[in-house]
Amino acid sequence: MFSPEKDLRDLVLEVLKKDPASISGVSRELASRGVKMHRLELTGYLKALADLDILKEKDIKPAKVFSLSGGRDRSLYEMIGGCVNAMPGTATERATIAAYCLQRLFKRAVFDMEVRRCGVDGIVEGRRATPDERADAKSLLTRLGYKVPNSDIPTIVEADLEPLFVRVLADIAVDRFGLRSHAKETVQTKL
Repeated sequence: MFSPEKDLRDLVLEVLKKDPASISGVSRELASRGVKMHRLELTGYLKALADLDILKEKDIKPAKVFSLSGGRDRSLYEMIGGCVNAMPGTATERATIAAYCLQRLFKRAVFDMEVRRCGVDGIVEGRRATPDERADAKSLLTRLGYKVPNSDIPTIVEADLEPLFVRVLADIAVDRFGLRSHAKETVQTKL
């Protein structure tokens, strides 16, 4: 029923990122992605997301139209992805930086599905996790309710990307707490 790569919340948010949609529109789009849900289940789920202020609900007779809420908190994955995607470099470099940031924060091996949740494309450069490292990471994610495909082998980034990690964390803190006005816009260089 569900894609092992993404949970239902992420799929719904991805569908509604493009344009607001009615329940029927969301249902059709999810069905095209292989997620079959009864209309009443989907209606309840969308209503719950609206109650959590993740979605906005609007009555446009005869339908209810749902869209992303402007005040919606982004997930940690989305925040890291936003910062990393703004950096220069290749897709592989950005994917490696995202994986390193997640690895440092979570203190474990990072799966490709987690890098994809960041919205970062590219192949992570690093060593493949040992079976024990993979089992530890997978059991943790499974306990949290994530479905990890057996084909997803986590990667350990061994490159020293600490300065980039600190930069990503600083950008997240500035964005999360609305401190852009406190930050210096540009760095002046001497001529």
